[in-house]
Amino acid sequence: MHAHIGDWQLLNQTARWGLTLSDAQRQRLSAYLERLYEVNRQMNLTRVPPEQAVGRHVLDSLSLLRVYAIPEGARVLDIGSGAGLPGIPLAIVRPDLQLTLLDSHGKTVQFLRETCTLLGIDAQSVQARAEAWAHAPEAREQYDCVVARAVAKMPILAELMTPFLKQGGVGLALKSIHEIEEIQASQGAAQSLGATLEVQTVELEMETGTVQRAIAILHKHRPTPALYPRAWAQMLKRPLGGKA
Repeated sequence: MHAHIGDWQLLNQTARWGLTLSDAQRQRLSAYLERLYEVNRQMNLTRVPPEQAVGRHVLDSLSLLRVYAIPEGARVLDIGSGAGLPGIPLAIVRPDLQLTLLDSHGKTVQFLRETCTLLGIDAQSVQARAEAWAHAPEAREQYDCVVARAVAKMPILAELMTPFLKQGGVGLALKSIHEIEEIQASQGAAQSLGATLEVQTVELEMETGTVQRAIAILHKHRPTPALYPRAWAQMLKRPLGGKA
């Protein structure tokens, strides 16, 4: 493992969450980051400096497993996957998951497909806009878990994520600790979509020190009305529950 990519000792803290990583998993995570930063020279996939990548990419993604034990064999959708976060690290440590990576940009989807092939990850990569694909029969209410990181403000993100969830499914959104009020203010939006919303905070030791993260958790209780999600412009102009 190359020393310039973060501090791999940071992953030892996952054992305290009940998540022990094998040497093979650590090697695949390393291979993923190596490829990410190699391709990042040509594509704008991440602005995180490589020396902070283990904490801010891998550990951050895996922190979702700290607040929710994704069921064995679950169908998981990563919305706005971009560089493959949080989906690819989750797939490496939980190979039982049936993962779909969703992004609207063709070059990004090509990167995701090639990376999954290279790493031996059995995942589907789909090029589509989430607000459009959520109305497709093969996608709507088909997923046990939907994950997202750095996609949109919470009222919009709730509208994008919830339609993909089966009843009883759970959505997990990685958010800044400064966005707790935004998450709490989105409870009405979640209700309109057939879900309830809570927030949990986690503390992570990263290369730069101790960091707190907020994780928004959507619980889907009933079918989402057919109207949702609306077109992107409508969501921006009139976010559910008030201001975005």
